[in-house]
Amino acid sequence: MNSIRKTFSILVTMIILAAFAFPPHARAQDESSPPSRKLYEAFIEGLKPEKMELILNHEPDGEGKVGHLYLDLIGCDIGGVRIDHLTVEAVDVEFTPPSTWNTEPPDVKNMLDIKAKAVILEEDVNKALLSEEFGDDDGHWHNLLLDFRDGGLYVRGYYLTKFLFRLDILIELEGRFEIRKGKELWLADYVMRVNKVDLPKSITDRAISQIQPVIDLNEFVFPLVLDKVEQKDDRVVLASRILPKPFEGIRYTYEKPKQLD
Repeated sequence: MNSIRKTFSILVTMIILAAFAFPPHARAQDESSPPSRKLYEAFIEGLKPEKMELILNHEPDGEGKVGHLYLDLIGCDIGGVRIDHLTVEAVDVEFTPPSTWNTEPPDVKNMLDIKAKAVILEEDVNKALLSEEFGDDDGHWHNLLLDFRDGGLYVRGYYLTKFLFRLDILIELEGRFEIRKGKELWLADYVMRVNKVDLPKSITDRAISQIQPVIDLNEFVFPLVLDKVEQKDDRVVLASRILPKPFEGIRYTYEKPKQLD
């Protein structure tokens, strides 16, 4: 069952990072640039977006504090997975001090409030899964596939076991996401099959209990509450109750240069 959890963890980790990953990873910046410009360049370097808009209500102060921040990313890269659209709005954000940004990239220490919306395409998840094979000496997963369906999802994978003899087992899981208490994302109405045969409910419940809740924000450092998870044929949308909105302020925009044929 640990291998099943690893399969799901790819999707889970990707969603968490997509919706809540602020810390960019970037090279040191030009010392003459204002802090807002360094922050802008760090997000571009760290998240590699196709398009980006960054708005701050004022320059980061000496302690790295920003009163209001808005970030809109199209086609960014997080953990090797393309995120189709990510928007974040945060209040009272505290970065590491700008005096350190010339040698280390900015990092988020705290924030008072965060609103977020993330759109993840099935196509992009499967591109990341296609090259993934993991397991141990006794067996491993391969040919993983995730299918977002209207109101639910379908996960399929083959588990090749090498105990005594080689056996390739098809494992399928169907279900839907359900938000509980605004802080937990659970898998509900699920069915698990092995080689096209439904597993007994008691066995399925025991297996799924190992990955529940799929996402738990109760111990998450930032105060975000999930309100909506929407699944369509080709995408999943995660959103807070109040959606992010842009505002007037220091504004930077970016568009990735098009490659010449």
